[in-house]
Amino acid sequence: MSDMYTVVGKMGATPTVPATILMAVAGATKRIWVHEVHIGSHNASALAGARVSLGRPTTAGTGGAAFTPTPIDTSAPAAIFTALSSATPWSAEPTQPTNYIWEEGLDAVASYVYVPKQPIVVPVSGRIAIRVEVDNSGTKVQWTATLVVEE
Repeated sequence: MSDMYTVVGKMGATPTVPATILMAVAGATKRIWVHEVHIGSHNASALAGARVSLGRPTTAGTGGAAFTPTPIDTSAPAAIFTALSSATPWSAEPTQPTNYIWEEGLDAVASYVYVPKQPIVVPVSGRIAIRVEVDNSGTKVQWTATLVVEE
């Protein structure tokens, strides 16, 4: 049986969109499966529309803050996969694909959970990222995202 982990990413500053909120990178020896995606705002005070996507970046970008995956079972070993978040803004955004796994229009005052019918496979050394594509608010919302990942 594989182990399950969560990783949380949070925007640390008002973003210039498009902006990557959270990226998970599979290890060099093990693939990962994404079971759930959670997304919500941590500074919105009024209704504002946004488009959020889940896709496979073609480059890793530079910058971001490293986040340690947290095992759901506290006796599980440390995760091999890694995660980066925009808690520290990217100096160069990861390059996103033209086709996404999931894309949704959201309002910024609610939280959302996306559960794919089948877990999303991220191959060895592959990447998956949650990104804000469009933000129609006047203040630009700071988003928080969580991935539930099996390794």
